Amino acid sequence: MNGKHGRLFLITIITAVILCGCTGKKAVNEVSTASQDPESEQTADSTQAPGREQAADPSHASGTVQGTGSEQAPLDAEFNIVYKPAEPLEKYRELLQINPYVAGWLKIDDTVIDVPVVYTPGSQNYFLHRAIDGSESSSGTLFIAINWQEGFNNTLIYGHNMKDGTAFGSLSKFKKESYGRSHHTIHFDTLYEEREYELYGVFYSQIDEDELETEEDRAEADAQINEAAIEEKAEEGQIVEPEELTLNDIDLWEDFGDLDIWRPEKDNDRGRFRYYYYNDLSDRDDWEYFARNVKERSVYDMGIDAEWGDEFVTLSTCSYHVHNGRFVVVGIRKAK
Repeated sequence: MNGKHGRLFLITIITAVILCGCTGKKAVNEVSTASQDPESEQTADSTQAPGREQAADPSHASGTVQGTGSEQAPLDAEFNIVYKPAEPLEKYRELLQINPYVAGWLKIDDTVIDVPVVYTPGSQNYFLHRAIDGSESSSGTLFIAINWQEGFNNTLIYGHNMKDGTAFGSLSKFKKESYGRSHHTIHFDTLYEEREYELYGVFYSQIDEDELETEEDRAEADAQINEAAIEEKAEEGQIVEPEELTLNDIDLWEDFGDLDIWRPEKDNDRGRFRYYYYNDLSDRDDWEYFARNVKERSVYDMGIDAEWGDEFVTLSTCSYHVHNGRFVVVGIRKAK
């Protein structure tokens, strides 16, 4: 794994650690899952910054290889078939002009969760403390874990647990069974498709601390992103300062391809359930392990059985029942 991928890998596996705004220091031990019922709430730390001006390519954000509609449709020479690139849903057209990294929309009926979700595989935590337009925001923007592709059967979405209820500040309400049963439908629409999920399970967890990204780490990553954008502008004959860059100027598209970067960690779970290593469930053993652990560790049983190939959406936020605690809500996709 090269240096850049190594850095991104470290950033990815500890995202769950920093999401509640825990600022950094290298720390962390082995931990076990917990199922207490925490009542305390805290706000997330924050900071934030800017962003690029070029036509958005929503095919990246969807996790697909489909085009934007402005590209020339590819031709299958063998069968003489012209494939028409997918067009994003109409409701995203204006939003993609503001942020080319929008990947979909998350909504839970009768809650404040009704917001866009971004996907930036080249820098997963870029919107940790940035609003959808790239401005500073303590609550940040909901974002998807890297290595997200069609066929992986799980969309892992991170968000801050904000005391004012923004981001995933209201997610902990799902600890009560009555609330879960009355809010059991989760809508997660990609750029191209409206999707519904049924609540499958909710559980508490805890994260290792041995790979915690610091504020300095994030600042360095941002500086490298800005430097690359400034160099590209210079090649085009433009001189710009970092604060002048827009979301359309920077490049956050780079991804990990098909590399299973989680394998060594999954093999060493040692009885713990590190859900944040399981965004790729294309392997049946991984899928079964994930589905079984969510159900067994769930605070209450929704009475839903999963079958191999079912797709999940996993919502993760901080919890304060233990140090580096997490609260996780998992939905299973309804039949199409």
